[in-house]
Amino acid sequence: MKKKLYWLSHNLEEVLGATLLFSMATLAFLNVLTRYFIQYSFAFTEEIEVAAMVWLTMLGVAAAFKHKLHLRLMYLDTRVSIKNKLRLELFALLCSLFLFSLIAYLGYQHVVDLIELEVTSEALDIPEYIYVLIIPIGCALINLRITVLLLDIIKQLRT
Repeated sequence: MKKKLYWLSHNLEEVLGATLLFSMATLAFLNVLTRYFIQYSFAFTEEIEVAAMVWLTMLGVAAAFKHKLHLRLMYLDTRVSIKNKLRLELFALLCSLFLFSLIAYLGYQHVVDLIELEVTSEALDIPEYIYVLIIPIGCALINLRITVLLLDIIKQLRT
Protein backbone atom coordinates (compact mmCIF):
# COMPACT_ATOMS: atom_id res chain seq x y z
CA MET A 1 0.00 0.00 0.00
CA LYS A 2 2.84 2.36 0.86
CA LYS A 3 4.52 1.69 -2.49
CA LYS A 4 1.30 2.49 -4.35
CA LEU A 5 0.87 5.80 -2.51
CA TYR A 6 4.51 6.68 -3.19
CA TRP A 7 4.07 5.85 -6.87
CA LEU A 8 0.84 7.86 -7.06
CA SER A 9 2.42 10.89 -5.41
CA HIS A 10 5.24 10.83 -7.98
CA ASN A 11 2.91 10.25 -10.94
CA LEU A 12 -0.15 12.24 -9.89
CA GLU A 13 -0.18 14.59 -12.88
CA GLU A 14 0.24 11.77 -15.38
CA VAL A 15 -2.46 9.58 -13.81
CA LEU A 16 -4.99 12.42 -13.56
CA GLY A 17 -4.09 13.71 -17.02
CA ALA A 18 -4.41 10.30 -18.68
CA THR A 19 -7.73 9.65 -16.93
CA LEU A 20 -9.03 13.06 -17.94
CA LEU A 21 -7.88 12.68 -21.53
CA PHE A 22 -9.46 9.23 -21.79
CA SER A 23 -12.72 10.60 -20.37
CA MET A 24 -12.68 13.50 -22.81
CA ALA A 25 -12.08 11.21 -25.79
CA THR A 26 -14.82 8.82 -24.67
CA LEU A 27 -17.29 11.66 -24.18
CA ALA A 28 -16.49 13.13 -27.58
CA PHE A 29 -16.80 9.71 -29.23
CA LEU A 30 -20.18 9.08 -27.60
CA ASN A 31 -21.34 12.50 -28.72
CA VAL A 32 -20.32 11.70 -32.31
CA LEU A 33 -22.17 8.38 -32.15
CA THR A 34 -25.37 9.98 -30.89
CA ARG A 35 -25.13 12.70 -33.50
CA TYR A 36 -24.67 10.09 -36.24
CA PHE A 37 -27.36 7.64 -35.16
CA ILE A 38 -30.09 9.86 -33.73
CA GLN A 39 -29.13 13.23 -35.27
CA TYR A 40 -29.01 14.80 -31.83
CA SER A 41 -25.99 16.29 -30.12
CA PHE A 42 -25.51 16.56 -26.39
CA ALA A 43 -24.77 20.24 -25.71
CA PHE A 44 -23.35 19.64 -22.26
CA THR A 45 -20.42 17.60 -23.60
CA GLU A 46 -18.74 20.66 -25.06
CA GLU A 47 -18.97 22.43 -21.71
CA ILE A 48 -17.39 19.49 -19.92
CA GLU A 49 -14.65 19.09 -22.53
CA VAL A 50 -13.67 22.77 -22.46
CA ALA A 51 -13.44 22.70 -18.66
CA ALA A 52 -11.49 19.43 -18.79
CA MET A 53 -9.04 20.98 -21.26
CA VAL A 54 -8.22 23.70 -18.72
CA TRP A 55 -7.68 21.02 -16.06
CA LEU A 56 -5.50 19.06 -18.48
CA THR A 57 -3.42 22.14 -19.27
CA MET A 58 -2.66 22.85 -15.62
CA LEU A 59 -1.76 19.21 -14.99
CA GLY A 60 0.48 19.26 -18.07
CA VAL A 61 2.35 22.34 -16.88
CA ALA A 62 2.96 20.71 -13.49
CA ALA A 63 4.18 17.53 -15.17
CA ALA A 64 6.49 19.56 -17.44
CA PHE A 65 8.11 21.26 -14.45
CA LYS A 66 8.42 17.93 -12.64
CA HIS A 67 10.32 16.38 -15.55
CA LYS A 68 12.30 19.59 -16.30
CA LEU A 69 10.62 19.86 -19.70
CA HIS A 70 9.22 23.34 -19.15
CA LEU A 71 9.77 26.12 -21.65
CA ARG A 72 13.15 27.83 -21.28
CA LEU A 73 15.68 29.69 -23.33
CA MET A 74 18.75 27.63 -24.06
CA TYR A 75 20.80 30.37 -25.70
CA LEU A 76 22.78 31.29 -22.57
CA ASP A 77 23.10 27.71 -21.33
CA THR A 78 25.85 26.91 -23.79
CA ARG A 79 27.70 30.19 -23.29
CA VAL A 80 28.12 30.38 -19.51
CA SER A 81 29.80 28.28 -16.85
CA ILE A 82 27.92 25.58 -15.01
CA LYS A 83 27.68 27.73 -11.85
CA ASN A 84 26.23 30.64 -13.81
CA LYS A 85 23.90 28.29 -15.65
CA LEU A 86 22.53 27.15 -12.28
CA ARG A 87 22.17 30.78 -11.18
CA LEU A 88 20.23 31.62 -14.36
CA GLU A 89 18.01 28.60 -13.84
CA LEU A 90 17.46 29.63 -10.23
CA PHE A 91 16.43 33.13 -11.35
CA ALA A 92 14.07 31.72 -14.00
CA LEU A 93 12.45 29.36 -11.51
CA LEU A 94 12.00 32.18 -9.00
CA CYS A 95 10.28 34.21 -11.73
CA SER A 96 8.08 31.21 -12.53
CA LEU A 97 7.25 30.75 -8.85
CA PHE A 98 6.24 34.41 -8.62
CA LEU A 99 4.14 34.18 -11.78
CA PHE A 100 2.24 31.05 -10.76
CA SER A 101 1.75 32.42 -7.23
CA LEU A 102 0.19 35.52 -8.75
CA ILE A 103 -2.02 33.43 -11.04
CA ALA A 104 -3.04 31.27 -8.05
CA TYR A 105 -4.01 34.36 -6.06
CA LEU A 106 -6.01 35.83 -8.94
CA GLY A 107 -7.62 32.44 -9.60
CA TYR A 108 -8.59 32.21 -5.93
CA GLN A 109 -10.14 35.69 -6.10
CA HIS A 110 -12.08 34.63 -9.19
CA VAL A 111 -13.36 31.49 -7.43
CA VAL A 112 -14.50 33.59 -4.46
CA ASP A 113 -16.30 35.98 -6.80
CA LEU A 114 -18.05 33.11 -8.59
CA ILE A 115 -19.16 31.61 -5.28
CA GLU A 116 -20.48 34.95 -3.99
CA LEU A 117 -22.32 35.67 -7.24
CA GLU A 118 -23.65 32.09 -7.44
CA VAL A 119 -22.82 31.83 -11.14
CA THR A 120 -23.86 28.56 -12.77
CA SER A 121 -22.93 27.00 -16.09
CA GLU A 122 -25.31 27.28 -19.01
CA ALA A 123 -25.74 23.67 -20.10
CA LEU A 124 -25.43 21.74 -16.84
CA ASP A 125 -26.47 24.49 -14.40
CA ILE A 126 -23.73 23.54 -11.93
CA PRO A 127 -21.65 26.11 -10.02
CA GLU A 128 -19.13 27.72 -12.35
CA TYR A 129 -16.44 27.86 -9.67
CA ILE A 130 -15.97 24.08 -10.03
CA TYR A 131 -14.48 24.68 -13.47
CA VAL A 132 -12.26 27.54 -12.28
CA LEU A 133 -11.07 25.79 -9.11
CA ILE A 134 -8.26 24.12 -11.06
CA ILE A 135 -6.47 27.43 -11.48
CA PRO A 136 -5.45 27.89 -7.82
CA ILE A 137 -5.14 24.12 -7.28
CA GLY A 138 -3.08 23.66 -10.45
CA CYS A 139 -0.87 26.62 -9.60
CA ALA A 140 -0.26 25.19 -6.13
CA LEU A 141 0.78 21.89 -7.72
CA ILE A 142 2.99 23.73 -10.21
CA ASN A 143 4.56 25.77 -7.39
CA LEU A 144 5.23 22.54 -5.50
CA ARG A 145 7.11 21.14 -8.51
CA ILE A 146 9.00 24.44 -8.97
CA THR A 147 9.98 24.43 -5.29
CA VAL A 148 11.41 20.92 -5.62
CA LEU A 149 13.50 22.12 -8.58
CA LEU A 150 14.59 25.22 -6.64
CA LEU A 151 15.76 23.15 -3.69
CA ASP A 152 17.67 20.84 -6.04
CA ILE A 153 19.44 23.81 -7.68
CA ILE A 154 20.26 25.40 -4.32
CA LYS A 155 21.78 22.10 -3.20
CA GLN A 156 23.85 21.96 -6.42
CA LEU A 157 25.05 25.54 -5.95
CA ARG A 158 26.27 24.81 -2.43
CA THR A 159 28.43 21.88 -3.52
